[in-house]
Amino acid sequence: MRKLLPNSIKPLRPSCIWTIIGGAFGTALVIAILIIGVLSRRTSFANPPVEPKLTVVSRPTPTPQVEITPTRFIGTELPPSPTPPELPERDFDHGQLVTVFGTGGDGLRLRREPDLDAAIGFLGMENEVFRVIDGPIEADGYLWWYLVNPYEGSKSGWAVANYLRSADEP
Repeated sequence: MRKLLPNSIKPLRPSCIWTIIGGAFGTALVIAILIIGVLSRRTSFANPPVEPKLTVVSRPTPTPQVEITPTRFIGTELPPSPTPPELPERDFDHGQLVTVFGTGGDGLRLRREPDLDAAIGFLGMENEVFRVIDGPIEADGYLWWYLVNPYEGSKSGWAVANYLRSADEP
């Protein structure tokens, strides 16, 4: 064994050196983070404090009842059909687009059969577009055409030609 002199320094072990280096590095890192945090801090004097606003919420009220009117009529729910105006009868081609006109805003009753007494299947509104599928059939003194809405196939029925015009007409 080796004898150490009283004034001699003990040699450091390699594990002690790494501990000292790690501690110094960690301390330097913590100091750097603190300095960056202090320098990047925003001052609170730039924006004046915001005064709180008072929001009043009223008590809920009951929802009013709304009566929904169906767009599809079945049976005799509507008053009797008015007598159509005497207009020249129109001849349409199958597949041609036609519009409803001349109803005065009352709409055109599309019926299940080409008959004034037949059940109403749907009410076509003024300027609504339909495609001619069948007809013409003469019944009750009128010329009838079978129409189908090109956008919604469930809207279909027989209509009097007096309330129809070609979609190409102004």
